[in-house]
Amino acid sequence: MNKQSDCVAVSAWEPGVFLTKAKGAKIWLNGKPHLDFACGPGVANVGYNHPEILETVGRVLGKNETGYGGNMILNKYEVALAEELCRLTPGKFPKKVFFSNSGGEAVEAAMLACMKRRPERRGMVSFLGDFHGRLGFCRNATTSRAMHFERMPWGIEKTFFLAFPAENPETRLKQDFLGAISTPVSYMKYVENVIGPFINDINFAIFELIQGEGGISVAQKETMRALVDYLRKNNVWVIIDEVQSGLARTGKMWASDIFEIEPDILTVAKALSGGVIPIGATIMREELSFTEPGGHCNTFGGGPLACAVGLKVLEIIRKENLAEKAETKGKLLHECLWRNYSTSGRGLMRRITFYDSEMKKSVIANARKLGLFLTGAGERSVRLMPALTISENEIKQAVEIIKSSAPA
Repeated sequence: MNKQSDCVAVSAWEPGVFLTKAKGAKIWLNGKPHLDFACGPGVANVGYNHPEILETVGRVLGKNETGYGGNMILNKYEVALAEELCRLTPGKFPKKVFFSNSGGEAVEAAMLACMKRRPERRGMVSFLGDFHGRLGFCRNATTSRAMHFERMPWGIEKTFFLAFPAENPETRLKQDFLGAISTPVSYMKYVENVIGPFINDINFAIFELIQGEGGISVAQKETMRALVDYLRKNNVWVIIDEVQSGLARTGKMWASDIFEIEPDILTVAKALSGGVIPIGATIMREELSFTEPGGHCNTFGGGPLACAVGLKVLEIIRKENLAEKAETKGKLLHECLWRNYSTSGRGLMRRITFYDSEMKKSVIANARKLGLFLTGAGERSVRLMPALTISENEIKQAVEIIKSSAPA
């Protein structure tokens, strides 16, 4: 292991590789520029170090407006960002926003809100292949006050996993399985067999509409709508995780807009950060919001700097028409690749699928040498998620590198 990293815990990083600069659609690794088609993943929708983001950071710091997190003491940026998120997210019903520091925290807040509101129903539903974060166990060690003495593992007693109803199954095994339940009617018969007997025990369902880490798999729209309707009829709350798919990434502000779904709770993080400061947000129906002061809180959630940046991100997305540009540039990316490779996705949330995992790894390694940073997703796919501000020429450059790195 590189001596310079001996004191850093093993995680996803690669020994000897250091980020030295980031700007626009590029990152510099050990001083060498790379077009970045991973984006963190998904944190740099407005591009790295956007000048308006940097100006916002400097302005807030220059006015000495930082200090307490907004979950302890409100601030004007937090209030304004909450209002904007309530306005922009699907659903005309009253909403509340809980701020945190990451997507995992945003998801945990969503799950906790449902469990607090209806503790007698201790089941949940999710999709196989979803990714919703890596938190939860710390609750088991917290006993400082009676209100904090909660047990999420105790609270969620039954967990059910459904096959993801992908329109673009990644492997032959998934294709064969989903082929038997390929219509909304057949899929719902499968769902009723799996969770129907337990439906009155299920509190909430949490889904990705377009799986990120699971392989940039896109759900079938009508099947997804049928599933949500079934859950709603059985009083199961629906959480849609837009931590990676939100904020114009898919060609719409939210993937939920594509599917015409109004979730009871929507979670967002990653790109809301502008790529410079962590933030998570849980936007929920007003009736699901926390009611007891201090019942859920954190130290930095809703902090002035993070919320000011979040507001600026929303402004940039609107002002630069990034949702429309993601749709247009996503089509360009697909058109440049589809004759040679199996590609799919929405907007600038796409993938190339290769015939095995070793080929995927080889392409990622070869592309890195040629100045394109790629990451894997799913079993055999490479993630294609550049900054939404990427130019058409940069897309074409990336495509040429991919063609040089992979057999047709």
